[in-house]
Order: sequence, then C-alpha cells, then structure tokens
Amino acid sequence: MTLTTPAKKDCLRESGAFAWVVVIALGLMSAGTTGTYSIIAGSFVAPVCEDLGFDYTSFSFYLTAILLGLALGLPLLSRFIPKVIGKPWHICIELVLIAAGAAMAFYTEVWMFTVSAAVIGICFSFTTGVCMSDVIDQWFSKSSGLAIGLAWGVNSLCTLLLSPVITLVIEQQGWRTGYIVLAAVSAAMILPASAFIIRLNPSDRNMLPYGETVSETHESCSADEQEDVLSGMALRDAAKTPSFILCVLLLCVAQLTCCMNQLFPTYASEVGFNPIVGSLMVSAASLSDIFLNSFVGKTCDKLGAIKATVAWTGVSILSFLLLIIGGSNETVSIIAAGVNDVMFAIVGTAMPMLLLSLFGSRDFGRIYSIVCSAGYVVGAFGMPVMR
Repeated sequence: MTLTTPAKKDCLRESGAFAWVVVIALGLMSAGTTGTYSIIAGSFVAPVCEDLGFDYTSFSFYLTAILLGLALGLPLLSRFIPKVIGKPWHICIELVLIAAGAAMAFYTEVWMFTVSAAVIGICFSFTTGVCMSDVIDQWFSKSSGLAIGLAWGVNSLCTLLLSPVITLVIEQQGWRTGYIVLAAVSAAMILPASAFIIRLNPSDRNMLPYGETVSETHESCSADEQEDVLSGMALRDAAKTPSFILCVLLLCVAQLTCCMNQLFPTYASEVGFNPIVGSLMVSAASLSDIFLNSFVGKTCDKLGAIKATVAWTGVSILSFLLLIIGGSNETVSIIAAGVNDVMFAIVGTAMPMLLLSLFGSRDFGRIYSIVCSAGYVVGAFGMPVMR
C-alpha cells in the first residue's frame, strides 16, 4: 500500500463507500472489455464462419491472438501504470479497443479479425486483471481480497446479462450489426467509469485507502516521514525466489484449464448427453463465477492468501474428478461445471492476493504482469491441449 506524506494526509478524508464505487467501476470496465470481446465474442463464431465461409479452427485463432496481445501488453502496463490509469491516456487506449471491436463489423477475411484481436488484447492489459488489482491494492488497506472478488463478480454478472441480448441482436439483425451494438455497449460501460470514477490512488480524490481512518493516519505519521514508501520486494529480487517460480507455474496450469467453459458443450456431446446439458453446464459455471470470486477473495482476507489458494486449488482438482465421474450422470456434470469455475477465481482473485502476500506492493504491478504474461502465453494454447 502506498503511504502518502504527512502534509498530504492532513488534507485527506476517509474513502468509505466511495472505495466500493471504484470497485464497481472497475468491474464495469473489465466487463466492457474482457467480458465483451473475449467471452461474448464466442457468440459471433458460428454466424461469422457460416456467412463468410471461414474454417472454425482458423477463426478460433481470434482468442489466441487476444491472449498473445495481452501477454505483450502487460510488460508495457507495468511501466506506465502511474502515467496511464485515471489519466487521458487511459481513455485513448479504451477508444482504440472500442474502434478495433467495432471495425470487425466490416471485415471479410480471417486475418483482419486476428489483427483486431491482437490490438484488443494489448488494450486489455490496461483495462482488466493487473490494472484492476493494482488499483484495488492502492484503494484498500483491508478487505482487498473481497474487493478484487467483487470486481470480478460485477464483470461476470454483466457478461451473463449481456450475452443473451447480443445473441438476440445477432439472430435478428445479423452479426455485423451485433459488433456495432457490442462496441456501443462496451463504450457505455468503460468510458464513464474511467473518466469520472477510476483513479490509481485514493489521494487523487483527496481520500485515504479504505480501512484507514483520519485519526489513525495522524497517529502513524512521524515527523521525518517525507516521502512515499512502498513495502515489499523489487521485481529483480522477487524473480530469484522459488515462490515466484511456483506462482508462474500455478498460473500457467490455471490458464491452461481456463478454457473449460468453452469446452463444456463438446464434453456433453462426447459423453452422449443432450446438447441442452452442455448449455446448462456453461450457465452453471457463469452463475458460479458471480459468487465464487467474492467468496475466494473473502477467504484470502480471512485465512491468508497462501492457505486459501492451496484450499481452492484442491477444490478445482476435485471438480475435474467430478467431471470424469459425471460422464454418466447429467446432474453431477452440471454441478461439476459450476465447481470447476473456481479456477477462474483462482486466476482473477487468489493469484493477485497471493503475489501481494508474498512480495508486497512495491513492485506488484511489474511482478503480476510478468507472471500473467507467462500464464497467457501458455493459456493461448489451452484449447487444443484440453481437447
């Protein structure tokens, strides 16, 4: 957590409920980017391929390009977070993302979609994941796990509500109109949140981090405390530790399996279930995601990030065992799909809390960026591996 100078602290007020408004705004920003152009984008695959005669496999490189673009953009984010988040540059990046998304309404070749996907992936770096966690780290001195989980929960809820709407637009107006509507909805969610609410530091709003009171802050200020102080390890030191390597490996494995939601319909078909079961499995995972992120975040706050991550990883392993057993039982398969979504919560909520617990706030943005970059590169090939 960033500590401000005594002179500044005398002028700051408690953030209170506004800190949670920031969390909701971060969730909307994430929903308007990863929710729209990663998850909901799957609704466009079949109509685009059927209309333009694309091979499904070739068009699926859209997701690979997004993940590779995200892996490329994260190191850039880690260097420019203070200069971008909450500044006009942030809006510019989001406008590029929206333009790249809307432009897909006019494409006729696979490579065009792939180029847009790469641009969108790079812009994702500045609108979700690392960015979101870094902002929450600055705004919360307590309950940060719950805050991160709630932000992802808002993302999931918005995505769940928006998905059938976009599907209906595609069915009635065509996929080209669908991309225009998707871009408009994305703009409505992310631009107001970034322009009017989200700032990197609570001091930018003349506020203290959530959990700090004015009286406690005055008592903690010493006369010689004149510069901002960040606790934790530098990236160069953290990267030499076994813990860093284990975190990279954990995230790589997690990202490799995070494509399961897209594979549930295939799973249902392969084991001989009715196609509706595959849809119910996807719905179960989506509904679980709304609540699991907040629950995982709360357990990180209560138990500590290390214990919570180990426990939830065990739950994730159990979900795969249930999927194996559920090959002969539809109900078990649907329940297993809901439980399996915990891996998304580990990636989005537990991992940043784990890194903060191990390495502190000093170089959190850069450390998390490097770890995520490795994870997204591996995750880009998750679909063929998990198939």
